[in-house]
Amino acid sequence: MNKKFVSVPTKLLTLIVTTLLFLAVGFSSLSYWRLQADYQEFQQNNIAQGQVQVNLHNSILRNKLTVWLESFTDLIELSQQDDFSTLAVQLEKQYDALQLHLNVEDIWLVDDKENILFATNDFPQVVQDNIAQVFRLQEPEHRIYCPQSCQLLLSLPLLNKQGDMVVVTMSTSLVDMLFALKTTLNRDVAVIRIPVKGNNGIKSTPAKVISASNMGLAESLLVMNKSYSALNQALEQGLYLDLKNNSYLINLLPLSKQAKQDFYLALIDDVTAYKAKNDAYQKRFILSLSLIFIMLAAFVYFISSPFTKRLLLLSNALPLLAQKKFGQFRQVDLKRPRLFADELDVLANSSQELSFELEQLNLVVEQKTKELENIAMYDLLTGLPNRNMLNYQLRKSLGNIARHKSGVAVLFLDLDDFKKVNDSNGHSIGDKLLIQAADRVRVSVGEVDLACRFGGDEFVIVLSHLRGVAEAIEVAEKVLLQFKDAIKLGSNIFYVSTSIGIAYTESATEKSDDLISHADIAMYEAKDNGGGQYHIYHQEMFQRVAHRVMLEGEVRQALAKQQFSLSLQPQICAKTKKIYGFEALLRWQHPDRGMISPEDFIPILENSQHMIELGYWIIRRCFELIVELKKYGLEDVRIAINLSAGQFIDANLPNFLNNLLAEFSLSAQSFELELTEQTLVKDMDHTIAMMQSLKNIGFSFAIDDFGTGYSSLAYLKKMPVDVIKIDKSFIFGMLENHSDFQIITSTIAMVKNLGLMVVAEGVETQAQLRSLTENDCDIIQGYYYSKPIPEKELLSSLDRQTTGGYWKVPKSVTDNLSADKSA
Repeated sequence: MNKKFVSVPTKLLTLIVTTLLFLAVGFSSLSYWRLQADYQEFQQNNIAQGQVQVNLHNSILRNKLTVWLESFTDLIELSQQDDFSTLAVQLEKQYDALQLHLNVEDIWLVDDKENILFATNDFPQVVQDNIAQVFRLQEPEHRIYCPQSCQLLLSLPLLNKQGDMVVVTMSTSLVDMLFALKTTLNRDVAVIRIPVKGNNGIKSTPAKVISASNMGLAESLLVMNKSYSALNQALEQGLYLDLKNNSYLINLLPLSKQAKQDFYLALIDDVTAYKAKNDAYQKRFILSLSLIFIMLAAFVYFISSPFTKRLLLLSNALPLLAQKKFGQFRQVDLKRPRLFADELDVLANSSQELSFELEQLNLVVEQKTKELENIAMYDLLTGLPNRNMLNYQLRKSLGNIARHKSGVAVLFLDLDDFKKVNDSNGHSIGDKLLIQAADRVRVSVGEVDLACRFGGDEFVIVLSHLRGVAEAIEVAEKVLLQFKDAIKLGSNIFYVSTSIGIAYTESATEKSDDLISHADIAMYEAKDNGGGQYHIYHQEMFQRVAHRVMLEGEVRQALAKQQFSLSLQPQICAKTKKIYGFEALLRWQHPDRGMISPEDFIPILENSQHMIELGYWIIRRCFELIVELKKYGLEDVRIAINLSAGQFIDANLPNFLNNLLAEFSLSAQSFELELTEQTLVKDMDHTIAMMQSLKNIGFSFAIDDFGTGYSSLAYLKKMPVDVIKIDKSFIFGMLENHSDFQIITSTIAMVKNLGLMVVAEGVETQAQLRSLTENDCDIIQGYYYSKPIPEKELLSSLDRQTTGGYWKVPKSVTDNLSADKSA
């Protein structure tokens, strides 16, 4: 399937065209700016030239009038006269000649007392202002005055024999100056009246051409732009207009500003040729640029098209490499040029070489893949299928349930006490033992069944096409029978049993993970019942597991809500009745279920992460209680603290205890750390190292439930133990069962020979007390003296039961025995 794309020629052409377009825009902008600069320079030159000519002709006209008046006063000998009457008479006589030769329209003769000696017309205010200015400054004054048409107003001071002053004011028309400007500037000129906007924004009178060198042209241009904004534009920057086939540029020069209207000299330039030249230049530029674009596009396409075709050919062939069709790829003709090689030839050659390399690599990958599949699906140690194969085959078997209308069973196997083999003989022996165990599991299943190693010392068997759970039980019994015989490894002989959990289903919707989980739960049920047997999963097992999980979740809340407390059971010296110490026992007062027995939640939390946190809370509370006991007066007593297996292997335990000793300013001799045999044998090396580090701090150690574990006597020589506690299960039957009595007496004798102390737990009768005392037992603990005392009642109970640190002889043993032993 060909994908849509933009070809290289198109991209290249687009790039070049875009570049040229930017260049064209740049050059066009530069040309436009240059034309605009030339245009503005042309306009400014016109304005400057027009202003110079206006000033020049204005000056010429003034000089003519001034020269005439000076000659006239000399002719009439004004300087020899006593008044100005002759001057007034002669001016009246010369008025017609002035109108004819100098275009003088009006004459006013005014003395210094503002008496009009001669006037040809009314005496307007502007004339009065001009005359007043002359009298004040005593020098000639001129201005352009536009009552209806624009005139030059010239006022000159004259003196007679007496030194009196009069002012002669003449107004002359500017018509001759307009024609002189047209001749000089070679352009049309006009005088335009533009109304001034009033306060209400309304023009008083319309704009009008007063006089012009070409009245028709001026009025036509004015009619095209009657708007006030257009006239303002002409005032500020000139006005460009098209009339018929010609183009004109109008620039205005101010002549006179009056109250309601202003008068301007309009310079009208015919710029038709200039515009035509500019338009022709732009057309040639655009035409040339378009032609270059077309030629360049054709050239780029012609040059790049063969390269593109070869690239497309190669790109269409490359997917053959992904499809592992290496031979077919090498048969593709890439149409190389005959004379000279280029980069595409190098690419084609590299692709050919790549095809050979990929073909060789593909062979290696296929070989390695097969090896990795074996590694991924089979256990390297035992050769059995591993967990990946288990998940695959189990899902497959569950999917076939509906087709074959049969059942599927999962058997979860775990070797009993396998960790002891590793700890005592090393992991190499343990691996060999696993290989032998795998062989025994393998021979117990049929050809269509699956036996795999799940992990560690755990194995899983998948049985398919079963008619009922009885067939799964037969296989389980066969496996158990296989492990009845000893396993010989060289000179070593091992007796290893296995615990088996069975999960059976006939539902095609059952999930493989759930089935394995159910078998795992059943296996732990078998292990909890002594091991070496099988158990079939049922819903009650799941409920127990759910109950365990629920309890684990409630422990953290119980810690936060302070639902836990301690009860302390006294330990009394057998011969002296002196208080030796107390054993701290954990109690849980649940807000809904009441007092929960330690036998219910301690085994569940033993291997939980919450047990470590809870254990540290117990230790801190024991430190607080020992402080209270010392304040009470019991200086020599100690508190025995039970440590869980998880807490004992926690690396932070020594630091935590050291910090508490410093915080409470206590000695480690005030505490005794109790460990069960199961905790001791989990990791001998770590156990001995941890015990030694705590022993160096000053703590003493007691072995709890002595005699219920394995090989306890062998461990006594290796571990720094101080106290041995005989389990209450031996104490209960010591007077009725001769074997229990012999075990107790021999244990006491052995422990005393090792220099250790002996504590007897569960002592309830005076006969038990007397027998233990006669056999040299050191410490008595049990209901005979006291049940565990809640921490809140400890001091008050000591007030009743002790005197000077010694325990009083019980008045009624039956009262103690009737107490709740499960507390």
